[in-house]
Amino acid sequence: PNLILYSQSGRAIRTGLTRSRAVVLDANGRIFVAGDKAIRVFKNAGDLENTIELSGEPQCLTISDDGVMYVGMKDHVEVLDAQGKVVASWEPLGDEAVLTSIARHQDAVFVADAGHRIVLHYDTAGTLVDHIGEKDPSRNIPGFMVPSPHFDLAVARDGMLRVVDPGRNRVDTFTLDGDLEFSWGERSVGI
Repeated sequence: PNLILYSQSGRAIRTGLTRSRAVVLDANGRIFVAGDKAIRVFKNAGDLENTIELSGEPQCLTISDDGVMYVGMKDHVEVLDAQGKVVASWEPLGDEAVLTSIARHQDAVFVADAGHRIVLHYDTAGTLVDHIGEKDPSRNIPGFMVPSPHFDLAVARDGMLRVVDPGRNRVDTFTLDGDLEFSWGERSVGI
């Protein structure tokens, strides 16, 4: 109990979803929860505003400042406009793909694929630009160890890509061009 630093300050939000996969805030503070075969949109106080039906089960979600939604399905990305209409469906990545995290930064979209143990760098039109984190001893990149479908990423305020390497219990920091800059974290049984 002495390690608990926070307590719940607001009411719980009932999403109405059986299995929630992603929670994202948009530029206006609205809460988007993806799960089942839908995205549910809540006002910042937790009141349901909208439900966007999807063709499949979403695995991850990000929203750009202009309201465009990038939804990672199991093996591909779908792009929805601010009203929730599908405007693009990117090329499927095959049966082994397991998309677990997605982030947009400027004109780039980064997608974590736990199945292939790689980060995919796309442009906003869905063209594959690069693979990030692929094993390359000449560049001192060991490749990711992803023992389960938990593989997360984010672009930090400093413009660097942070990628969780769950098998090594660390966070790797890459430039947007895919150069490994540094890592932090270590295995421990301690808190």
